[in-house]
Amino acid sequence: MRVLVTGGSGFIGSHVVDSLASAGHEPVVFDLCPSPWHADVETHLGSITDVGALTQALSGCDAVAHLAAVADVNDVLADPARAEEINSRGTVTVLEAMRRTGVARIVYASTIWVYSDTPRNAVDEDTPLPPPAHLYTATKLAGELYCRSYAELYGISPTILRFGIPYGPRAREAAVIPAFVNKALAGEPLTLSGDGLQSRRFVYVRDLADGVVAGLDDAARGRVYNLVSDEDVTIRQIAELVQEFVGDTEIVLGPARPGDLGSKLVSGARAASELGWSARTPFREGVRRYIAWKQAQAPSPARAAADLQRVDATADAAQRHPALALAAPAETDAGPGAATLPEAPKVLVLTADIGAGHDLPAAAVAREFLAESPGAQITVVNSLVLMGRFLTHALRENSAFMFRWMPWLFDLQYRLFMHVGPTRWLSRRLLTALGSRGLMRLVRAHNPDVVVSTYPGATAILAEMRQRGRLKVPLYSSITDLAGLHHWAHPGVDMHFITHPESAAEVEAIAGPGSVRWSRPPTDPIFFVPRDRDAARQALGLGIDGERPLIAVSGGGWGLGDLCGAVRAALGVEEAIVLCLCGHNAKARTRVELEFAGEPRLHTLGFTDQMGDILAAADVLVHSSAGLTVLEAIIRGCPVISYGFGYGHIRASNLAYERFGLAQVARTEAELGPALSRALSAGRPAPDARFAERASTATLIRNCQRRTRALPVWRVRTVRALTTGATALVLGAWAMTASVAYSVISEVAPVQALTAVTTARPQVGLMLEASPQQVPALITALHARGLRASFALRGAGPQRGTETAMDRATAVGDSTLPLLNDSGLINWLATPHELRQMTEGLGIRWHHPFLYASSGPSLGQWLFAHGTGGRLVAGRLQVGPGWRGWDRGTLANLHAGAVIAVRFSSLRQAVDELAKVADELHRHHLRAVPVSQLLHDSGTPV
Repeated sequence: MRVLVTGGSGFIGSHVVDSLASAGHEPVVFDLCPSPWHADVETHLGSITDVGALTQALSGCDAVAHLAAVADVNDVLADPARAEEINSRGTVTVLEAMRRTGVARIVYASTIWVYSDTPRNAVDEDTPLPPPAHLYTATKLAGELYCRSYAELYGISPTILRFGIPYGPRAREAAVIPAFVNKALAGEPLTLSGDGLQSRRFVYVRDLADGVVAGLDDAARGRVYNLVSDEDVTIRQIAELVQEFVGDTEIVLGPARPGDLGSKLVSGARAASELGWSARTPFREGVRRYIAWKQAQAPSPARAAADLQRVDATADAAQRHPALALAAPAETDAGPGAATLPEAPKVLVLTADIGAGHDLPAAAVAREFLAESPGAQITVVNSLVLMGRFLTHALRENSAFMFRWMPWLFDLQYRLFMHVGPTRWLSRRLLTALGSRGLMRLVRAHNPDVVVSTYPGATAILAEMRQRGRLKVPLYSSITDLAGLHHWAHPGVDMHFITHPESAAEVEAIAGPGSVRWSRPPTDPIFFVPRDRDAARQALGLGIDGERPLIAVSGGGWGLGDLCGAVRAALGVEEAIVLCLCGHNAKARTRVELEFAGEPRLHTLGFTDQMGDILAAADVLVHSSAGLTVLEAIIRGCPVISYGFGYGHIRASNLAYERFGLAQVARTEAELGPALSRALSAGRPAPDARFAERASTATLIRNCQRRTRALPVWRVRTVRALTTGATALVLGAWAMTASVAYSVISEVAPVQALTAVTTARPQVGLMLEASPQQVPALITALHARGLRASFALRGAGPQRGTETAMDRATAVGDSTLPLLNDSGLINWLATPHELRQMTEGLGIRWHHPFLYASSGPSLGQWLFAHGTGGRLVAGRLQVGPGWRGWDRGTLANLHAGAVIAVRFSSLRQAVDELAKVADELHRHHLRAVPVSQLLHDSGTPV
């Protein structure tokens, strides 16, 4: 039987391959990376969520042993979204690939943790399973349900195996037995979580692999089996057994681990009776075998010599390239001022769900800590949502909108907040004011030993808090951009870890000397494993021979930039195969596919986790969004051309690419063709092995000095007082300037303009905005309809016919009053001069009782008018075009005592508006009089 083993390069999977071969079956490995144990076994590389890769791997297979999963509880806690994607959706993808290829047989590796939430202590395969509380359990149980659904709908025959806890050779270093053995071999104490009395049902891995082979039997179709031993082993017993085999080592008690799973007495009777399977290896013997295997893996003299040669080569390279010395070996030794972390530290990793440029590094940092500190408690949190809804909208949704529709505005915003000192300072203060409460609440809730931020927004806020003394724990910044590092870097950060050594100078210019270390890039470890170009092309399944050029076009996670232009230029290369990566942007992918429909040399993909193979296979990468993908290409030895989105931080990175010679930059489609020709003619450079040799971020943090010191209290208080004063000045100027502010203040303070009076007479006040030259014609139009009014005169002054207009209005019983200009930003300061000029021009006394503000007054205008004895008048009902007023109404709401304001752009329009007013007044049995007469007749004091 030909059996595809998903996860066949891993711990359990590699032993399943051995057991299948021993039983006479033909195993086929499917995994992300080649198996170090089975170079002679057919292997297909790809993601478990890639149905195309799985479909190809299933060719000729009779069954699937599905073991690929995120199996470590710490990994699940650190990155729950990835665990759900791999464990749940990965299982659906396997089943779908089976449906498409006609493979009907699957053995699914589940777990005995599905029993964790049952009230019973003793359980078997028939025990009812309540909804799971733990995410790991939920993902594995979801896989069981998917198997049953595909069995009902598509005739697939599943066997579900619920594994006990596996142990043995090739185990992950983070598992409890390897962790204890490693510590004991190093002479370190063994730390137990809690009291160490938690019991587990362990199974020796080779026994478990034999159970998978037994599950392929026809009798196992549609059945569920527990593959467990009959030994209950406590964590304390494991420590004591390791202590016995390895030598004298101390056992100490530590805090209980959060998210740990409870234990049950799980029956394996069904597997024994139906499959003839049992866990034959006693636990004590299994541990002895593992320790013997572990000791056999000790470096040989030849390997030690090779390691020494590599260290010497690194030292030579550091002399040739000073940037390489940023993480010299001395850094791994904790100095007198080094931060002392617990053996199992609590680490809070902050990211943001803006593309994948922050989430992927955060997950990588979490994996590093888990690998180096197996008992570490790692929490990865999307910091953006904790900053509040306003910042979430401004930084995520607003950024996405500007990226796609208004990139020029994004670029302008970036220039203001990064290159202009005052606006950069203001943006940091606003970020801190709006986002600090939520982030500090998060830090207090988790009480971590260290905080690591992969998102500059969170870094800037917490660095301010750290510098002011509010954040007490060390703060570290993981920087994945090459340039434009304001907000990424800050004096309040204890240490910055950069992916590009070229970034060191910019970080130190921002945060000070000694504030940066060059670390291994926080990316998928697959990029640090050499990959043959032809093997990578074969794994992609595109049918590309080794001679034809392969050009990868990428828009990053958001599918940004001119993808169509890049594809068009790439297709212009003779015989080139073009692979267009559109990320999560389905619209961009559709746009590319429609424009190049029927083009056999073009292949499009959405978001993919095959970038390791793509960059190993491609002859050149055309990338639009800079960031970690460019660095991954450099590591792989794939030439890069940056093209398609030269705005904001990407523009800054483009300048740095050119300055340091890391990539070509094409700013137009016309420039892209020659850039492709240069890259292809030069050929692929060798992969850059320097990055794999760097210490990880986790290692550097464990041995890093805390360099940040809180600012003196007097300085913090002085800055706070100055900031408060500046803010008050800005708000005060806004309040004095804006008519909106006046309308708000007028609701609670006695600064209201006169808009109506209480009167027993059937009359309203009518007021027209006019120039002195328009008054005679308006008087004629008014009196023809029996209307009288006040004229708010625009441009009133001694030389503009104001006196004539005033005389004509007074002679027929109308009146005039000054019209204030719009307040504007500082125009309100000229209100006293404006009043004096207008009242002199109108020939009236200085203390004029009425003033009119066209668009709603500002508080500053009210203060000056009130100080000179004037009173503001405004329209309760506003008639005519162009109103920006603050108290709108319609003539339908007409009533006695109201003030009606009329605006017009021409005399003809004025006649039309006055006709409407006259009709409504007649219908309501009201008459129009000047505002001064309305107040006089009602007895309203001025």
